[in-house]
Amino acid sequence: MSSETKKINVPIEHPLEEIFDLEPGTTIMPRTEVVTDLVEAEEYDDKDNEIEEQFQSVYDHAISAFEDLSAESEVVEGKYKARVGEVANQALSTALNAAKEKANLKKHKDKIEVSKGKLGTKTINNNLIVADRNELLKELLGKKDEETD
Repeated sequence: MSSETKKINVPIEHPLEEIFDLEPGTTIMPRTEVVTDLVEAEEYDDKDNEIEEQFQSVYDHAISAFEDLSAESEVVEGKYKARVGEVANQALSTALNAAKEKANLKKHKDKIEVSKGKLGTKTINNNLIVADRNELLKELLGKKDEETD
């Protein structure tokens, strides 16, 4: 999975365009965009891929919002810096929750695959010996004597 961060300029409609008699939609707003390429897993079905894409989209948007808010906190008025920082941290929290959900989805898929026996071998050895102490010692000493001969 690779991630690409790029700065883009997005035209927006700003209320001051009407006041200054400017053409609507000509104000340029700088934004950060994070785009992540997903690696498709073979054992996932279409719904799993859709869910993973949604989580990845939430993650990308949250990281983009954090980058924008971090950049904005440098130019915002001093009394609003704490609030902008708080909102930026909420965006990071959203990104973290999306990443955790993706990890949980993968963990559950792996658990199902292991239970099906596709990801690893599952060996069960049950050895049962019913003997008293004296019989066990005789057996062990007998094997020891055979090995030394």
